[in-house]
Amino acid sequence: MINLKDNNSLVKKIGFLFLLAILLQIPMFFINRIIDERDYSYRNMIEEIGNEWGRKQTISGAFLIIPYSDKIVDYDDSGKKIERTVAKDWILLPEKLNVKINLKDEIRERGVYKTTVYNGDIILEGEFPKLEDILPDNLYPYNIGVGIGITDTKSLMKIEEIKVEGKDIRVESGTGIKQYPLNTGISGTIRENLLQKDKIHFSVKLSLRGNGGIEILPLGRENHFEVKSTWKSPSFYGFLPSTKLIDENGFRAEWDVSSFVRNYKQDFADGFYSDISEGKIGVDLYEGITHYRQVMRAVKYSMLFIMLSLFVVYIFEVTSKRFTHYVQYGVVGFSLTLFYLVLLSMSEYFSFNLAYIIATLMVVIPNSLYIKAVTKNKNYGLGMFVFLSGIYAVLYSILKMEQYALMTGTLLLMAVLYVMMYITRNIENFKED
Repeated sequence: MINLKDNNSLVKKIGFLFLLAILLQIPMFFINRIIDERDYSYRNMIEEIGNEWGRKQTISGAFLIIPYSDKIVDYDDSGKKIERTVAKDWILLPEKLNVKINLKDEIRERGVYKTTVYNGDIILEGEFPKLEDILPDNLYPYNIGVGIGITDTKSLMKIEEIKVEGKDIRVESGTGIKQYPLNTGISGTIRENLLQKDKIHFSVKLSLRGNGGIEILPLGRENHFEVKSTWKSPSFYGFLPSTKLIDENGFRAEWDVSSFVRNYKQDFADGFYSDISEGKIGVDLYEGITHYRQVMRAVKYSMLFIMLSLFVVYIFEVTSKRFTHYVQYGVVGFSLTLFYLVLLSMSEYFSFNLAYIIATLMVVIPNSLYIKAVTKNKNYGLGMFVFLSGIYAVLYSILKMEQYALMTGTLLLMAVLYVMMYITRNIENFKED
């Protein structure tokens, strides 16, 4: 039987520990606000760099812009019929479209924030069908335009060539059409008669900048896309690659996509469809969970870890038969909350792994020495060192497990419950004089 001081009774002390754990959520609330603020600033920085360097690019092309006339019937105030001729554009998509993209990623820094951007070298090749077989009578196969859709043209760095039937095309900014997303990009006029051509071949080479990833629209009846980069963690969406290779040198992926994956035809009037961006394939230069999100996830376990640590201090108090003052519990508890603030600040300058080690040592070592001084026994200090090192190692494992984090956290809670059940199985023996 263990006798303790009157003011250190089991019920009073356990109640105080629960109250202290709840009160310590007040500084945790402010720490969480700081994390949210830093994460918000980080995302604003990414958006600013995107505005300046280049946003996520969507490549749409190439396509022919064929002028035609259309008659519009209207009526004046007296009911008299009025007919007028309006010039419009007909959009013709390629029969075959091959796209090769090489993304060269690099890190851009602004203050303590970092994000990934890329320079992209893009090659488009393919062919259009014979115009004589598909064009209506009111379409004029002269002064036909060729366009390439690019969502962020201000990031277009260089146009090496745009050729149709082996001849260079003079390029102008804009496409001059209304159809989204073909309405932004570059275009040029073909100064020859293409009506008798069996196939109309084209080739485009250009370089542009972007941020986060890239998308390609399957405008061809038959589409073959290749994307490669030195980035080691791509995220594919839309249609998954037919083949892909991801290793320490980066990734390479290929797609073979037919026109049946989309719900628009190979030729249509400009503006006929509200949006033809369906069926796109995309690649994100996935950065994984940011260090801000990892710190946020760590904070979710703060209540559990603080309560468990305070309970262990109480066990040391009982077994060492030395009174631990309420202030001393408060000092230990408050130092545990500072772990997350140290982790946040260090992760902005170092890798998350190194920041986690630094934050752990800055909490584990002082608390271990403090418990040694409080209990006057180095074994309890060593026990605190082992305990805190163990729970922070478990927390690190949870943060690194994206798929199994919930299951691991749940198992940890159950393990803590079982340990507490074992320790308190003879709770009636702990009484005051």
